[in-house]
Amino acid sequence: MSSNIKDNNQQILNDIQSLQSIEQQLFNSLENNPSLTSEQQTQIVEKINQISTMRINLYQTLSGVNNLFQDALISSQDTLKDQTDAISIIESELNISKQKLKALEEEKNNKIRLIEINSYYGDKYSEHSTLMKIIIFTLVPIIILAILHNKEILPTKIYYVLVVIVSAIGAYYLWYRYASIIMRDPMNYQEYDWYFNASSAPSVAESSVSSDPWSSNNINLSLTCIGKSCCSTDQTYDTSLNQCISDSTVTESFVNKVLTKSQIKYKPDVNLNSNLILPHNS
Repeated sequence: MSSNIKDNNQQILNDIQSLQSIEQQLFNSLENNPSLTSEQQTQIVEKINQISTMRINLYQTLSGVNNLFQDALISSQDTLKDQTDAISIIESELNISKQKLKALEEEKNNKIRLIEINSYYGDKYSEHSTLMKIIIFTLVPIIILAILHNKEILPTKIYYVLVVIVSAIGAYYLWYRYASIIMRDPMNYQEYDWYFNASSAPSVAESSVSSDPWSSNNINLSLTCIGKSCCSTDQTYDTSLNQCISDSTVTESFVNKVLTKSQIKYKPDVNLNSNLILPHNS
């Protein structure tokens, strides 16, 4: 658009310069020819006035085009300013929304962290309470046995045997539960923190075996046969059936008046109930 306006302005300026040249020539002819009659002079003056009027109109046209272009430029600048202000407002709202979203994300993470902490300590206290129950369930029978022994209701030998049995069972469950407690992961109580020393772990050598398990590098050819190499000496490989077929004579047997052919690949049975002709006895 600006290119077209520039070309039009240049054309108008060229026309104005041409009119000025014509007007100057008429002035020169009027001044340099004193022999002209009054009628001729009047005609030349009228032409000069016409050309001057045309030149003034072209100036007005050029001024109008420039004003129009200037108005369009101002309008474009105002539109651009409005769009820039709108983009700034939207960007500001987006930044506020991002900050709110970040705050909500942090709040959610904090709640999840609190839930995980509560779950951790809840599981821990439950495990400790189980440990205390084992201790109580171990001590109560021992106390009862001690009371019975002090009242001489329970013989000494039986007392010591029962105390040892109860103590052994309680010690077993107590140690099992205590080992489970001390091996728990410090972040997730439902997981165990197994001891692992990375420095003492064996280094993994790069394997030369191809990633394709069916490649020839991964197949032990001494233990595997493919295709016709699987057939024995009295067999041939049938590519249509993709298997080995015996070359021996096909044997036929009659079973319940049914003719069957014994081959590796079985064929449909042929029922000869209606068409079977038994041979005559010799």
